[in-house]
Amino acid sequence: MREVDEFKDEIELLFEEASREMIELPDELREMGQALLARCHPLRSGGKAKSISFLLPYWLQEETGAPIELCRDLSIGSVYVMLQYFILDDVMDGGDDRIQSSGVRKSLALAQMLGVMSRRRYARYFDPNSSIWSYERQYVEQWSSAVTREVLESVNPWDARQLAGKAAPIKLGAAGVLLWAGQTEQRITEVEEAIDLALAVLQLSDDWADRIEDLHESNRNSFLTIVKDKLADVVGDQLDERSVNRAIYHRGALVQLAEIAEHYRERMHQIPQASTRLLTYQGTIVQDLRETAERIQRAVDELASHGGLSQLVLTMK
Repeated sequence: MREVDEFKDEIELLFEEASREMIELPDELREMGQALLARCHPLRSGGKAKSISFLLPYWLQEETGAPIELCRDLSIGSVYVMLQYFILDDVMDGGDDRIQSSGVRKSLALAQMLGVMSRRRYARYFDPNSSIWSYERQYVEQWSSAVTREVLESVNPWDARQLAGKAAPIKLGAAGVLLWAGQTEQRITEVEEAIDLALAVLQLSDDWADRIEDLHESNRNSFLTIVKDKLADVVGDQLDERSVNRAIYHRGALVQLAEIAEHYRERMHQIPQASTRLLTYQGTIVQDLRETAERIQRAVDELASHGGLSQLVLTMK
């Protein structure tokens, strides 16, 4: 929340302008679009938007000298991209049991309009021949590959590119600022790698938080990949809540997740001129994972010293 607090005035501006612009949506989509925007507002109760999804242009402003108007427009475009892919992910994850066919059609129609609104923001600064559109295609291809692989194979916690793939389209905001500033292709590649490493750590954290929900819904999850590996000699691929807890308390599954996050943090520090704000953002998440793992390990050690660990794991639901 540190980044959100620091940019709260700009965030209010972004979401207010996006809400006003959504008045232009077709009548059938206007209310749905504004409701989705409000639900994702990071300064509202329960807002689920991640700051990295739309603040990247601001985070790169200091080192590029980009004007605030550019940052605002690209960030509003990023808000639309974020909402567009929220919808697409929900539709793909939901299936017929959770979303009625009319809801799917309406959601996909809104997603298409959000894509148009995002590109309109970028078109204020980039002509049709700009390389920004090649970057857009590249990021959409990365997203397409990630969501396709997701249903075919387990999520590899050691594959940063795979972990970051579903969020790849948000990198367009960073590319836009860097292209405006005349940065080299090598510099853009470095920033892309740094963003991927930050997104990979964010995905690890989200997978830890969503482990039980993903377990029940049979969703792919990097933490559950670690759990399966830790328990391969006991349960194979058949996991339940008790076996997940066993992996956490007996096999150090969360400790390993935190170690992988630390590895990505070390890689970030090796990137020349990595953005200070990206380093801080990633480091905060890594620290939270490490502290959670250490807290659990202390609880395990104390319970073990009193002979209560086995009973705790057996009774956990």
